[in-house]
Amino acid sequence: MSGDTNHVEAIKQKRNLLLAVLMLPVVGMGISMLLIYWRFPHMIGTALPIIFLLMLQYVLLVRWIKKKIDVL
Repeated sequence: MSGDTNHVEAIKQKRNLLLAVLMLPVVGMGISMLLIYWRFPHMIGTALPIIFLLMLQYVLLVRWIKKKIDVL
């Protein structure tokens, strides 16, 4: 059981780094929206809502993970 507590303590200590790594796909989705707008502005009406919905779902997942880390 002491191994489990070591993992929990490590996660708590590196919480901000873990959350920053988990948010990298959101940054990528934001960049992809800019690139779509730059290269294919006529497709932004289709791509923007889809990417925004995916970003919203992912941010909510990371928020849930953050709450779970705080409860540990």
